[in-house]
Amino acid sequence: MARTLGALGALLTLVAGCNGLDWGGPRGVAPQSRREALDRVNENLGRINRPLGCRGLVSFRFTDADGRPRAYIGHDARLLFRPPQSLLFDVQSLAGTVAQIGSNDEYYWVWIEPEVRKLWYGLWADARGRVGRDLPVPPDQVLDALMLRPLSETLDDGILPLLRVVGDDHRLIYVRFGPDRQPRGAREIRLDPHPPYQPLEIVDRLPDGQIVMHAELRQYESVGPDGPRTARRYVVRWPANRAEMRLDIVSAKFRDDLPADAFDFPAGWQGEIERVDAVGPDEAGAATGRGS
Repeated sequence: MARTLGALGALLTLVAGCNGLDWGGPRGVAPQSRREALDRVNENLGRINRPLGCRGLVSFRFTDADGRPRAYIGHDARLLFRPPQSLLFDVQSLAGTVAQIGSNDEYYWVWIEPEVRKLWYGLWADARGRVGRDLPVPPDQVLDALMLRPLSETLDDGILPLLRVVGDDHRLIYVRFGPDRQPRGAREIRLDPHPPYQPLEIVDRLPDGQIVMHAELRQYESVGPDGPRTARRYVVRWPANRAEMRLDIVSAKFRDDLPADAFDFPAGWQGEIERVDAVGPDEAGAATGRGS
């Protein structure tokens, strides 16, 4: 135990040595503390306080359950988001929507229409903080990659993140205890050292160091003349799933005209359906008339 605490203390000292005091600095300079960095990002996200609609172009590549590569290249994309976690991300063709990543306060889901004709879904309450990894593209990680969820104060082990500043390289570092009870990197967020000081890169890792998700975010622009800043170019990779998403947003605006059922679970799905979270009552399957 003493050895573990000593290793953690050394890591904290190393990173905190570049961190400076935890104070709220002036707005004209890059964040100089963990608290200020988190506040800048989360305050910007908090300004998305009503439904947001985006249009763009998206390309997906992933490997299905049978090991076959799948790809959707240069498709139209429609993205609707309502805080805190309601999401509809439609991949569209001339024939209509061919794939969807979705979420609301109760469910998350992914469905793919051509050839696969399958819907994967789960309940947030049963995910226990970890969405099923059998999904081609996990909705919780899409929310994180698109910076539609606030940056958390801590991860699994309750260890506060640290701000490492080396020249113009500003990174929030989250650590957790690994299988050997030694501190390991869990999440790393590279921040833009220039306004609006938002994330440029997000890397999530498993306890063994394997990269789960690697997201790059570029070209932040405001929603409307004085709204929150959102990235307009994204490249997101899931190495373990051999999956990649490239998204270019061409328009973003607030949508106060969405119907109340805009983010309802797709209960009318007619293809194959599989539940991917913890075993429990199959409420969504019952709603569709199918089992998981």
